[in-house]
Amino acid sequence: MNTVRNVPGLGIARLDRGGLAYRLSEPLTIDEVADLLRETWCRRLTVTDASADGEHPAEFRALCELDGEPFVLVGRIGEGA
Repeated sequence: MNTVRNVPGLGIARLDRGGLAYRLSEPLTIDEVADLLRETWCRRLTVTDASADGEHPAEFRALCELDGEPFVLVGRIGEGA
């Protein structure tokens, strides 16, 4: 398994410490997360809310498949540009 993956339209994702998912370093806007649903390589998408105290940002987790290889993509959801 590669430690770095190029995700179309989103950039480079790195394998997290546990080796279970690829994490994007920069947060995505809510529109970018919504666009994941339209991608043919994104099979499933879940989103968690941010904590009320602001300590934990909203996050997404996507089950993806590129070139026949399934992987999990995770990241933060940030402010729109």
